[in-house]
Amino acid sequence: MSNAMINSKAPFDRTFDALMSRELQRINAHLPKQRRALSELLKLSNPTVEAVDASTILLKSSELNALAEIVPAEYRDRVKLPFIIVRRMDLGRSVYTISGDLVEDFTVQKILGNTTDDFHELYKHKELTFLYRPQLTELLNQFHSLIVIGFGIPTELKNYGPSRD
Repeated sequence: MSNAMINSKAPFDRTFDALMSRELQRINAHLPKQRRALSELLKLSNPTVEAVDASTILLKSSELNALAEIVPAEYRDRVKLPFIIVRRMDLGRSVYTISGDLVEDFTVQKILGNTTDDFHELYKHKELTFLYRPQLTELLNQFHSLIVIGFGIPTELKNYGPSRD
């Protein structure tokens, strides 16, 4: 391929990258700007988190209290809310992953009953957890206000750049 053909693609590639980036930002504008610790949210009379689009995400106190029954007190500073569940279209239909630290992933596994391990054993669970629609439905039924669903970019497009052939 000649240099002229490669150079002629560069503006298209840059435009495509910019459009993809803007579109992902737009469809994920409802995600939290910054997540807050469960321990902090439990102390608030009106627990909220600000979203990227400046809207307010209201977290139900009853759901926070129910989650506190699952998460031991010594881990409540480490569990950040809301949980961000990412729809991963690159992995197939209705496949989701949990964004965040290992403690959030483990907490979701505890909610779903997928582990009987105690929290001090969470480091045994290092593999990426995949969730499917029935599990997401179960999570939403129990902790609707504590879950936010985002959309991830397919792996094939993550490395999409103007310099590729």
